Amino acid sequence: MQVRVNNILELHGIQLAANEIHNAAAIVVEVNTGNVLAYAGNLKRMGKTDYGNDVDVIVSPRSTGSIMKPFLYAAMLNDALILPNTLIPDIPVQIGGFIPENYNLTYDGAVPAKRALSRSLNIPAVKMLQTYGYTPFYNLLKNIGLTTLTKPADHYGLAIILGGAEARLWDLAGMYASMARSLNHFSPGHLGYNKSDFHPPLLIAGGDPGKVSYDSHSSWFDAASIWLTFEAMVEVARPDEEAQWQQFSSSCKIAWKTGTSFGNRDAWSVGVTPEYVVAVWVGNASGEGRTGLTGIGVAAPILFDIFKSLPATTWFRMPVEEMVKIPVCRYSGYRASYICEYRDSAWVQKNGIRTPACPFHQLIHLDKTGQYQVNSGCESTDNMQHVSWFVLPPVQEWYFRTKNPFYRTLPPFRKDCEQNTGNRNMDLIYPKDGSMIYVPVDLDGKTGSTVFKAAHHNPDATIHWHLDDQFIGSTKQSHQMALSPERGFHRLTLVDQSGESISIGFEILTKEKNTAPSGKNQ
Repeated sequence: MQVRVNNILELHGIQLAANEIHNAAAIVVEVNTGNVLAYAGNLKRMGKTDYGNDVDVIVSPRSTGSIMKPFLYAAMLNDALILPNTLIPDIPVQIGGFIPENYNLTYDGAVPAKRALSRSLNIPAVKMLQTYGYTPFYNLLKNIGLTTLTKPADHYGLAIILGGAEARLWDLAGMYASMARSLNHFSPGHLGYNKSDFHPPLLIAGGDPGKVSYDSHSSWFDAASIWLTFEAMVEVARPDEEAQWQQFSSSCKIAWKTGTSFGNRDAWSVGVTPEYVVAVWVGNASGEGRTGLTGIGVAAPILFDIFKSLPATTWFRMPVEEMVKIPVCRYSGYRASYICEYRDSAWVQKNGIRTPACPFHQLIHLDKTGQYQVNSGCESTDNMQHVSWFVLPPVQEWYFRTKNPFYRTLPPFRKDCEQNTGNRNMDLIYPKDGSMIYVPVDLDGKTGSTVFKAAHHNPDATIHWHLDDQFIGSTKQSHQMALSPERGFHRLTLVDQSGESISIGFEILTKEKNTAPSGKNQ
């Protein structure tokens, strides 16, 4: 096996060298024992000494990219914070000076949690970590085997989920193998856990670990949360043009995840089955980034070639003893509330019965025609239709409805009815309250413009824009305005045709000030 892994790395190394990528490493771990079956710390470069090929990359800390997102997903399932299809916001966000972006620079408005994981979307991951808390996540990572967190949790903050911390391939292989081991040991024979299942790989075979006692309340993750996480990882999209990947995927089920660090300096890929964990890193020991150096582009092909060289694998038993079948809202993925019209039955972790009920369905009151919203101030209750409606917040809706044909915007209120729902019907997409906006100065010395965007539930709404209490114009349907405020603090106020208003403050920074938002993640 060691020889096969070495040969696979060297074959890929020839292609990598053509793109000035000179280093790669791989490790294969047997799940149940933790024994290392193959250990390739770097590529061979016979006669060449300037590429750092003597560095053992397996034990070298490198920036993680997205490779730790599955641990957050499993933790949130375990702590009853989400269900697999719970909608997570996917909209432009600014948290202090931190501005995360998705790799493809697009937004879905809201996306099911497991799809956010399988697509490795950055903004939903940051929103999930906001909910879970970066300090608890930091502590969890240390508890399950990450040894490279040498600074306090505040140093990493929310960026820890997007590669803001370093990891060793050795640790990651051990962490994923530990999750698989814990799930393997949860069987009809002993429905319990032992935290000793979480341990680093064993470089020298440790022999039979012997019998251990299992405490049904002692684990970092319950078996159902691990199983649901691995199921989500199976759904990672493989490139359509890779025919051999498609052929392989039909013959073997693998939970896998890739990661790419900032600047395309590190490419990761980890795959898990009940029998093996394979972990791969590709990059340059010098830290030089290269175009095309991505987890899915260069590390994943090595991963799958190694798996093809291993004995046949199986798949994890569904831990039904730790799961429950509950009604789930088809649209939101939350536990169905009594007004969710369309429901699906789903197997979820036992803690799933404690997750919040769907917050996006609400009862609205329509007139007899069903075309307008009404209330008791303008219409008799006998003439009303009471209808359950799926409603996302305005900014989420603005992106979501373009990609989900089933989504229906709320009907407008009838003209003789006062709108008094207590719900916000519009919001700023950009900027957010308290934003600092850097605006470059054009060649002619004039300050460039910034496009301000808003969203409204009513697609026919008119929004009136005011900058520093001065009316600057109105928009309908597409609510965008290119503005060039002077340097300094400003207030933007929006008012719709019904009188609803929102107001935010922001600061314009220009080249002369030579200042940018601190901590901005570019």
